[in-house]
Amino acid sequence: MPPSLHVFSGKFGSQEEARRYTEAQWQDGSEEPTWRIRQDLPVTYLSPDFIETIFGDEKTDYLESQLAKDSDKGSLRADISDDADTLVLIMSPAFDGKKVRLSSTPRLRYHGEYTWKL
Repeated sequence: MPPSLHVFSGKFGSQEEARRYTEAQWQDGSEEPTWRIRQDLPVTYLSPDFIETIFGDEKTDYLESQLAKDSDKGSLRADISDDADTLVLIMSPAFDGKKVRLSSTPRLRYHGEYTWKL
């Protein structure tokens, strides 16, 4: 099975706010981190090593550099809302080799799974 890339978009207002959602956050005195995206995705395993949070004007160009098929580039460019300031890319190795069925979360719109250009 070729490596794939799950693509999400959202509006957070800042890179820091986006990362508070996509990265584990340790609270003072807490033994377990809070990890909002992990709580919102229907998966049993998720490695933070294979999640990228892309914020800003160059996000779509970066996404296109990661896609293996030119046809996916155009369809995603058309599908991602102009007001989305953040892309979240989750690479298939994040799921420890397991096939997953993802969907939108309260903060992110899911655009699908695409062949990843390594």
